[in-house]
This record gives sequence, C-alpha cells and structure tokens, in this order.
Amino acid sequence: MALEKLEKHELFGLLSPKEIERLSKASGVAKLKKGDKVYSEGIPASHLFVLLKGRVELRRLTREGPSIVVEDLTEGGLFGVSALMGTDRFLLNAECVEDSEVLKIEGKVLRQILDENPAVGYATQRRISQIFFKRYLAAMERLQAIAQAIPFGGR
Repeated sequence: MALEKLEKHELFGLLSPKEIERLSKASGVAKLKKGDKVYSEGIPASHLFVLLKGRVELRRLTREGPSIVVEDLTEGGLFGVSALMGTDRFLLNAECVEDSEVLKIEGKVLRQILDENPAVGYATQRRISQIFFKRYLAAMERLQAIAQAIPFGGR
C-alpha cells in the first residue's frame, strides 16, 4: 500500500522505481482518530508524513494562551520534514482534527536515497523549500492580521 501512495505523490515523482520500492520498505500507513497526535514539538524527528485522508493541524505552542495554527493540512499535505532537514527534533505539533490516514516515511532512508542521487535530491529539497516558504508567508499574513486587529490608544 505504501508503494502505491509513494508513486502517486508529487514529491517522490522523480525517484526511480527501485528507489520508490526501497523507500516503501521504510514506510507505512497509519490510521488515526480525531484528536490523535501524529507527533509533538520537541520529540526526535525520525519520520516525515504525507496526509492521505482527513485533516491535520500543525500548531505551535505558546507560553501563555492558546496554541497557534501554523497550517491546516488536507489530502496530499507533507509535514514533519524536520526529519529530512537535519533538525533532530520536531518544531511543531501535528494533531488530527478529523479521522485521518497518514503515510509515515523513515527520514533516514529518504535522506540516503537523495544523497545517492544529487539531482533528485536537489529537486526534492527545492520542493520542500517551496512548501516551507508558503507556510512562512501564510504565518506572516496571519501575524499581520492579528497586529492590525489590536486597538492602539490615541485613535
């Protein structure tokens, strides 16, 4: 089942059939319930994930008050890329907001495949960078909206 899911995802489209098969052996599909955590901020980042069904929110905890939603992921969404980026811990919390199915991919194996094939590795890292930049822009827009909603004295 993981093999079929990997073959269909845009991020893995440049991998050879042999590389996809190798990666599928280090992957699995997990079914999760609403409210389940895929991972928590601060735990070791060993896997990355593709959302196959459902919805997952990526949240950042705050010292005081509610957590901040960084992104609301739907089918096809990639998350947990800390496992690929050399970061040893997850930076966010990933929680299912409805029953979900995720493809769990061992980051170490994918890193090895990408290191062995630099052209594919570059293209994959470029796509991941685009995902992160999109998240960054969305977060900046949310921060701007929050800042603009704060009433300032003297108006």
